[in-house]
Amino acid sequence: MARVRIRLARSSDCRALAEMRYRFRAETASVTETKSRFMRRCTSWMRKRFRSGSRPWRCWVADDGKRLLGHVCVQLIEKIPNPVNEPEFHAYLTNFYVVPEMRDHGLGKRLLNKALSWCRARGTDAVILWPSPANKSFYRRCGFVAPSGIFELRHGALRPRSRRQAKA
Repeated sequence: MARVRIRLARSSDCRALAEMRYRFRAETASVTETKSRFMRRCTSWMRKRFRSGSRPWRCWVADDGKRLLGHVCVQLIEKIPNPVNEPEFHAYLTNFYVVPEMRDHGLGKRLLNKALSWCRARGTDAVILWPSPANKSFYRRCGFVAPSGIFELRHGALRPRSRRQAKA
């Protein structure tokens, strides 16, 4: 295997990152947007958020010198200041992907360790993510646990109420 380095994403990586994002989501769900439209939209979104020194987003890539082999993204979520000794950031880990032919070679673990090291250096309170069913055991091996103190309201529960329901 060629030497693979983990580095921060650059603006020039955004098209390849958008391509991998498309591939990643198409593996697990039915695509509802044309690839060309998605690529334009996603590449633009990433260029704005992954530029050098940007905050609150960071994206690391695995690069073998010829192409990107994987990536992981983290968004810092600022908490309201509090008067107790508790960190004031959460980290949202997302868009974690390794190309299929490079899986099971330790590359995902290297990417995750880089992201978690960055989170620790910023003193995050918690790192959250939504794993795919296939990746739950990987995250458990890395120390993640299912939360016990969190509630979730999914978008399906946020349907607009009729005027009649709103008055009730």
